[in-house]
Amino acid sequence: MERTLAAFSAIVLLIGCFSGCGRGEEPREIKMPDITFMYTYSFEGTYQLTFCDSVGNCNKAMTDEVCTMGLDSLSEKFASGALDDDIRLVKNCDKTALEKAYTKLVKASGAEGRELEYPDSLPAVEAPEERWYGLYYDKDDKLRKVAVHANTCMTDVTTGNEDLNEVYEWFSDTF
Repeated sequence: MERTLAAFSAIVLLIGCFSGCGRGEEPREIKMPDITFMYTYSFEGTYQLTFCDSVGNCNKAMTDEVCTMGLDSLSEKFASGALDDDIRLVKNCDKTALEKAYTKLVKASGAEGRELEYPDSLPAVEAPEERWYGLYYDKDDKLRKVAVHANTCMTDVTTGNEDLNEVYEWFSDTF
């Protein structure tokens, strides 16, 4: 009787394994937007924009019009090639490293503690404002950006999320 019960239990377990019982939801394929990372710099009326595309090219905006474009317009015009005369290739990065950083960004984009954590007070100095962003599609396929780092009033501002902080380190070291 014990052998029969053991054999029956083993068969049930095997059927469960082969049928996928206990398997979680299939991971959603990560869709990279044409622009994946952005860096902005502003100081005393000047504004600069540099962005990394989905193949690892880092481009600098050469006109004020591109620097001040909204996110959707910038992405749309870049994807269509309409910005080719208004941007300049600055650097390339390894696509595998880009994909790894991007995957980390997407997984952390909805996590707790992803907001920038500003200190209670900042020095009263005039200094450049720098911001680093990652871009991703939300569950409704709407393009969103998440700040991964800032430097304001000569103070580094990080997130409460270690993955986003690692993405910033990769982005700033690479570009």
